Amino acid sequence: ATFTDGVLTVGQKALTITADAKTKVYGAANPALTATITGFANGETLATSGVTGAASVTTTATALTGVGSATLTAAVGNLVSANYAFTFTDGALTITKAPLTVTANPVGRVYGAANPALTATLTGFVNGETLGTSGVTGTAAVTTTATLTSPATTYVITPALGDLAAANYAFATFTDGVLTVGQKALTITADAKTKV
Repeated sequence: ATFTDGVLTVGQKALTITADAKTKVYGAANPALTATITGFANGETLATSGVTGAASVTTTATALTGVGSATLTAAVGNLVSANYAFTFTDGALTITKAPLTVTANPVGRVYGAANPALTATLTGFVNGETLGTSGVTGTAAVTTTATLTSPATTYVITPALGDLAAANYAFATFTDGVLTVGQKALTITADAKTKV
């Protein structure tokens, strides 16, 4: 009898490198981008598998990228392994709206006068934006309970959403203002008199 050896070829097992999902607020810097490696054999883990180096994860998103979802792309980076090959799965960076504060502006009037125009100021813009460049549309609703006959004292001015809208901003905080009703000045005039 003749015996001829054969060959058993042990190929590298495929590992999956998946970019981890991340979330950030519009205008903020990107968070640290990471990846998870799965698919190890023989009960191994990353620490015991002989895999060295780290994967790279990149995105085109910046602080200026608007609200929505951006792709996180996983790549081999400087990963090296004798027993494993690498496949890649993209992840997603979710960009949420930046919060704005709507603050009722303080105003004053005298007793018996009509209320002045009630307005609000928006703060919290990012990326150097202003109300005019932020894409915010509409105006806040601003109200008070004070009327012409309300006595001289202070009254709360309450801001609300009104018809404000924005793609990249949320109207998260509403801060009351103050209407100060002052005393109305009366003129006391001595009456003219005549005597002999």
